[in-house]
Amino acid sequence: MIVLDNYSQRETYIIIDSTGYSIVEKQKGKLAEQGEGGFSEDGQLLGIYVEADKLFFIHNDKKYKTNPDNIICSNTNTDSGKRHFQVEISNQVVCDITYKPYISPLLLAFDEDEAEFDFLLYLSNLLRDKDSILKFIKAIPEINKL
Repeated sequence: MIVLDNYSQRETYIIIDSTGYSIVEKQKGKLAEQGEGGFSEDGQLLGIYVEADKLFFIHNDKKYKTNPDNIICSNTNTDSGKRHFQVEISNQVVCDITYKPYISPLLLAFDEDEAEFDFLLYLSNLLRDKDSILKFIKAIPEINKL
């Protein structure tokens, strides 16, 4: 069983097991989180997690074991006002999503962080470079101590 903090729906976990995934409310009990997960604008499951000190990227029903040296993630603006999110592992594209991000009115009114409302942008920030990935891997055990 893999337990991810569900970025797309506050105060819930994404639980992944051999039968698929489910969403569970955190108030039903504290579970040890292994990473961050969420959903793209079109409902695709994505996330990263740490298991036995190894990094994994998940996209829908596929799990990819990787390391900070072999994963490249980008999230760029396109000319059409959309964003292009892509993940490469060992020089192979394993995820390629072009999407129109949700723009919150709060973003404009209160100068909120764009990643607050865009899970794929948040995920790409976690995966932006080797140092960020190593910090994520190191932080997972610390989060569960709280």
